[in-house]
Amino acid sequence: MAGLPSVTPELIRERDAAVFAAQCPERLWPLWPLARVEPDLWELLLGDDRIEQFSVYGLFPATYEMVYGPESDAASVRYDGRSRGRVAIIAHEGSTVVIKPCQSSREAKIAEIAGSLGVGPAQHPTIDGFISEEFVDGRFLIDLPPDEATADTMRAIGTALASALSRLHSAGVCYNDATISDPEGRSHIIVRADGEIRLIDFGVSLLFDNHPEGLTFEDAWNAARTDPMFRLFRQMTGGGDDDALGRFVADYGRWLAGQTVAQIQERDWRIAEEGAAILATRLGPVAADALREGLASEQ
Repeated sequence: MAGLPSVTPELIRERDAAVFAAQCPERLWPLWPLARVEPDLWELLLGDDRIEQFSVYGLFPATYEMVYGPESDAASVRYDGRSRGRVAIIAHEGSTVVIKPCQSSREAKIAEIAGSLGVGPAQHPTIDGFISEEFVDGRFLIDLPPDEATADTMRAIGTALASALSRLHSAGVCYNDATISDPEGRSHIIVRADGEIRLIDFGVSLLFDNHPEGLTFEDAWNAARTDPMFRLFRQMTGGGDDDALGRFVADYGRWLAGQTVAQIQERDWRIAEEGAAILATRLGPVAADALREGLASEQ
């Protein structure tokens, strides 16, 4: 397992052709290159009946024993995922591991920091290009029933969120995605049964371990696309001018380099406030106001 591959249209056509010619079972589509470079290993994979159910995800360091160990019959898998691609959730006797492709080059590092702080899911050993982490059992904040979203509960959640963001900020991270709720009804805050929260998905988060010298075009892109100005720019340009988009992101990066880390991290509080406003339409103004009170505890 070398890491997340870059599969070009030509390679996709080649693998599809191998499947069509009955040279490669569909379940082994991701591993077709091994047929040429490691024929002995390929023969083993052909006889592996676990791959059809678990695909390559059962071969990861965090899941191998779950899928291939002595009690492997108890393992199960389900697949999920939206914009980031396919996400595998593998469970075995009380342990559940989530495996998903990284959305940015530094997401794994940031997720490791968040996990060590108790802000995000605990991270497991993985392979390049993927995150392997604990499955956080709970409900998305937006899915709380109105009768459970009492003022005391929402105030406590707001305080916990404020504490989580402050810990990330102290570690040089801007979460950049404190989605309490958005117009599509999504949330990146999970409320556990014990009342604690976890933040998930650090694909657009920023790590300021060398600011501003360490800023990259990818950092500028991740910061720009969570800025309201970006939505306005896309509307004005029709969203199809790649050259204009490149210039916009480059200009945004120069502006970002002129900001302090604390100034950039302020966007976390702004995004949280926007989410609280949307939450008011779903859970009511009392719940939203209590959440804001909790958020204010760390600002």
